Amino acid sequence: MPTLSLCMITKNEELLIENCLNSVKDLVDEIIIVDTGSTDNTKTIARKFTNKVFDIKWNDDFAEARNQSLKHATREWILILDADEELDELGKKRIKQAINNQTTEVYSLPQLHYTNQFINQTGFQHINHPKFKGYFVSEVIRLFRKQEGLRFDYCVHETILESAKRLGKKIASLDAPIHHFQETKGMGNIHQKQENYFRLSMKNISLYPNYAKSYHDIAIYYSNYKQDQNKALEYCRKAVSLEYKLEYILNLVYRLRDLEKYHEAINIIQEALKKFNDERLFSVLGYIYYTTKEYDHAINSYSSALKLSNNKEKIKNIIEKIKMERAKV
Repeated sequence: MPTLSLCMITKNEELLIENCLNSVKDLVDEIIIVDTGSTDNTKTIARKFTNKVFDIKWNDDFAEARNQSLKHATREWILILDADEELDELGKKRIKQAINNQTTEVYSLPQLHYTNQFINQTGFQHINHPKFKGYFVSEVIRLFRKQEGLRFDYCVHETILESAKRLGKKIASLDAPIHHFQETKGMGNIHQKQENYFRLSMKNISLYPNYAKSYHDIAIYYSNYKQDQNKALEYCRKAVSLEYKLEYILNLVYRLRDLEKYHEAINIIQEALKKFNDERLFSVLGYIYYTTKEYDHAINSYSSALKLSNNKEKIKNIIEKIKMERAKV
């Protein structure tokens, strides 16, 4: 039976770390905690679950800290979590199945970011939850077989993607959601975290100028936290020029939309649709056509989005609204 190590890095996580560790203690065979300078009860709580709690000096480099945690792991497989994340029972079952099947050595998992912010943005999933209005989803590589050469890169938004590529490893998607509750620590914590991530993303660019995600992250920072859409657009363009990835294309299109650069946005969406058959592309295209009063095009775009949507009622209501507007013309 394959064995599994949980590897975490922490700093002042007393509010949430116990929930995290309780959610995985029956899944993993070993818990590794690398602490970067906690001054609260984080380490005391962690020691309820493991005696493998290690202190390291923080050097403004998340990859370095992650790699230190990997050095202490002794099991076959590695699971990466942060203290403000949890797994559910179905996700744990699927992780067990994946490492038992051993058909793949590296897995990306969906990360559900629970939030009460930006609820009107495309991609936001509304839910019935006592604390959160919904969530956004991103993909993160968090499960992999321990082996020489598989390590984290980049100072922030660190990933093993580059080393996996160097080793010729294929990455498979595993539907074992990671539930991310960072807003539980308060929006003040979120804003402070974003400022820190911005600084480290700029450091990333100086060290790794061809890493597209850093430009994408800085664009989000300027858009969401500084409300500077022109500066955000500059970094969006750079991200897409480095890597033609759907997430980066959508961010670029949203910035063009917000700046009312509709013609350029339409051209980029139409080009992207040749490669990505994605609801969000059709929806933002429909929104732009509706804004420019091209109602037939808007209805056609939203109808295409409807075929791909899990929230069909919402899009049906939008289409009906556009039809009513068209009838007035």
